[in-house]
Amino acid sequence: MSFGAQVLGTLGGIVVATLGGTLVYGAIRLTVGLRLDQEDEYNGADLSIHKISATPERESLG
Repeated sequence: MSFGAQVLGTLGGIVVATLGGTLVYGAIRLTVGLRLDQEDEYNGADLSIHKISATPERESLG
């Protein structure tokens, strides 16, 4: 296999990955969004999404 074919295959893979990533990013951004709203961001993703505290009660007290 020639070096030129390897370069062409590598560039093709980069193009396919970039296009695929851009499509997935755009679809997520348009459907469910990429960020939490301001209140949920303030409270933290652990509490807002998973309904659990980021730190156990006994560790946060002392």
